[in-house]
This record gives sequence, structure tokens and C-alpha cells, in this order.
Amino acid sequence: MLLFDSMYVFEPHIVSLYSSAALAWLLLALLSCIVITRIAYPPFLHDCLAVVFSKITRRYSDTTRLTPVVFSHLFLLGTLSLCLWLCLYTAGPLRWLHYGLIAGLISAWLLLRFLITRFLGYVFSIRHEAQAVQEDSLSLLMLVSLLFFGVCCVAPLMPVQKVLPMIAAGIIALYLIVLTGKMLVTYARSLKMLFYIVLYILTLEIIPLTMLYGVASQLCLIV
Repeated sequence: MLLFDSMYVFEPHIVSLYSSAALAWLLLALLSCIVITRIAYPPFLHDCLAVVFSKITRRYSDTTRLTPVVFSHLFLLGTLSLCLWLCLYTAGPLRWLHYGLIAGLISAWLLLRFLITRFLGYVFSIRHEAQAVQEDSLSLLMLVSLLFFGVCCVAPLMPVQKVLPMIAAGIIALYLIVLTGKMLVTYARSLKMLFYIVLYILTLEIIPLTMLYGVASQLCLIV
């Protein structure tokens, strides 16, 4: 009987997550975003999966409809911010200021990555390749955000500080592997293109993601 009862003793951080109605509303809002995107543009998920399973990418952002683009980006930003926020969460009340700061950092990373990729495309005369890589990485990030959303939904059931960061790191590593493989198979036609691919992965993916985690963790400690 004691063993049975001990199975239902929640740790403090689990109680805090369960008791946060705002967290449930946030998950519901993110779910609504992805449902609206799916209704407004039915091939949305198929186009994202095409990045992984097809050499010719079908891009959901090619659509001229504003609704799926807006709501898919809201879902992407909200889910990535939520997952990083929960990875940095410690026992106690949830601080929504931290979530806002993390969302701002991720928004800055996505915007800078977009601008730098377009700029480098013009500088090195690879505009079409740069735009295609940008679309591929965005589609893969959408798939990553769907995985993160599922993980965040069950976050209150797991030791957040121990398990969630490892799961998130594994998903990000898988994202980088798939993106690198896609770029090598599709665009590595010469040593010059291979150099551009390595440069992109290091300077616009791996280094910024590492810095993003470090800066976000410091902000959560200071603020």
C-alpha cells in the first residue's frame, strides 16, 4: 500500500506545472494555431514532411494565403519558446516574464537568420539556393515544433529539469542532422557549395542555438 501511494507523490515542480492554468491556456492557444493552419492550408503537414522524404521540396510558405503563414509562425515561435522555457524551469511559480524574454530571443534569431541568409545569397550569387535552404530549415523547424508541442503537453508528468533538456537536445540534434543531410544531397555540387553549407550550419544554426540557450539561461537567473 505504501509503495502504491508513493507512486503518486509529485515533486514540487510537477505540482507547480499542474497548478498553472495559464500553461494549459497557452497549450490550447498553440493547438488552435496549428489547427487553423491545417484548415486554412490542408497540405501543410505534407509539405513539411516533403523536406525529409523528397528531394524536391514542396513549401507551405509558397502559398499566397496569409492565414496559414501567420498562424504557423505563431505556433513555431510559441512552441520553441515554451520548450526552452520549460527546459530552464525550476521549482516554484511560473514566471511569464521569462517566457516573453525567451520568445524575444528566438524571434531575434529567426529574423537575423532570415536577413543574413538573404544577404549572403545576394553576396555570393546563390539567391535561389539560399532561399531554398531557408525554406527547408523553416519546414524542418515546423516539424521540430510539432514534436516539442507533444513533449510540452506531457512535461508535467516528467522530471522537467532532468528529462526534458535531454529530449529537447535530441530533437535539435536530429533537426541539424536532417538539415545537413538534405543540404548535402541537394546542393553540394562543388567544393564551393560544400563550404557554404558548412558555413551556414555553423554560423546560423549550431552557434546561434548554443548562444540562445546560454543567454536565455542567464536571463532567467538575473531577471
